[in-house]
Amino acid sequence: MLSKPFFISAPLLCIGALLFSEASNNDTLKCTFSSGENWQFPKDQTTQNKLLSFEENSTLSMGDSLHTKDQSLCEIVNLSLQMRIGSNSVLEVNDDIISITRGSMLLSLKSPKPIIIKTENSSLSTKGRYTAIIDCTGNGGFKFIPLEGKGFIIPEKGKAKEIYRGRLTMVLGSPSQLGNAYDIDLLLLLKSSRLINSFPTPLPSMKRISLSIYAQQLMIKGKYNALIGDAPSDDNLQMWAFGEDEAKK
Repeated sequence: MLSKPFFISAPLLCIGALLFSEASNNDTLKCTFSSGENWQFPKDQTTQNKLLSFEENSTLSMGDSLHTKDQSLCEIVNLSLQMRIGSNSVLEVNDDIISITRGSMLLSLKSPKPIIIKTENSSLSTKGRYTAIIDCTGNGGFKFIPLEGKGFIIPEKGKAKEIYRGRLTMVLGSPSQLGNAYDIDLLLLLKSSRLINSFPTPLPSMKRISLSIYAQQLMIKGKYNALIGDAPSDDNLQMWAFGEDEAKK
């Protein structure tokens, strides 16, 4: 039995092609802000003469590498996420894997989705919708600092933990595991972090961050004034305590 032939009109074909094109472009990361000296290494092109200046309206394709120099910043966005890259950072994005081998970044997810964050020596899976700062440490791991949101962080070894705003968690080792956690002052971080306050437009999640700060301030009954620095090794975390007078400076 012969099946009846069917035809698709040209307009429908055009619409289908357009939808496919738009879906493909959704993952392309576009630079919305660039300050200082930022460079892009296109995928499979790593020689010096293939360097591209990464400026506003530049696009970062999957697999491209982004390098920021001293005192430089940039912001890249697509439909699902927003990233602010700090100075002296090296970043690469491949689908749902974000690799940052040096420096720091702010990651804000616009909708709940699984993301894997990789550094030189550690890897962390995350699920949920959140805004967080990721800061690489000397031991090859990183600090995960959520500013707002809900979800889970899942190491390669050990149990998953719920994302809690203002709670800095050390991620270390390979296979990765979660180290110590520290409650940090979100209001102080908001005032001092260039990843938050050195960009011309506020974060879309700023209202939720403000609510996190308000909730934290209501709960704070006492403070231990200290600065958390680098982690040169898995067993060594730099921390400096300072007096009340110094904290007010």
